[in-house]
Amino acid sequence: MAKNDLKEKSDEDLMEMYKLGDVIAFEVLFERHSGLVFGYLKKRLSKAKNAQDLLQEVFLKLHRSRHQYDRTLPFSPWLFSITRSVWLDCVKKKNVEHATEPEVIEDMTNHKQMMEAVTSGLDIEVLNQLPATQKEAISLRVIDEATFDEIAFKLSTSPENARKLVSRGLKKLRDILGFREE
Repeated sequence: MAKNDLKEKSDEDLMEMYKLGDVIAFEVLFERHSGLVFGYLKKRLSKAKNAQDLLQEVFLKLHRSRHQYDRTLPFSPWLFSITRSVWLDCVKKKNVEHATEPEVIEDMTNHKQMMEAVTSGLDIEVLNQLPATQKEAISLRVIDEATFDEIAFKLSTSPENARKLVSRGLKKLRDILGFREE
């Protein structure tokens, strides 16, 4: 099938085609999403070259795990989870300068499955079970990736209290979603 014909297909259709060996489907996915992935990585790394290197790693990891993709789930959150995983691996291995505090990265890594469940949009209604301030703090931290200072400013509280709101909210989410501490 010609590349122009594939541009009308959904991401999920393109992934199914790619799983069956259609390389052009992969090219269309790369063209569609590489700019967003690069922007996400560039925002978190001090050098554009590092972001470009990780961009390649993200799509290599997508290639290697293409047979694990589940068509019943949206493609974008799956790609985002790969991107975030590659970024976190880079930060842990190379100690690259980043915008997130080390203890928070460790916390995010320990609770990766829970974060992916919440950020995927599949379990977003779970957030509605939290108190309003925790819900907003979690949304700002996990979805908008705001710093604790930014969260504190938006919630008219201290950065320390913002950390507590996020921490308590994450604990409640773990309980609600049935995740156990590792």
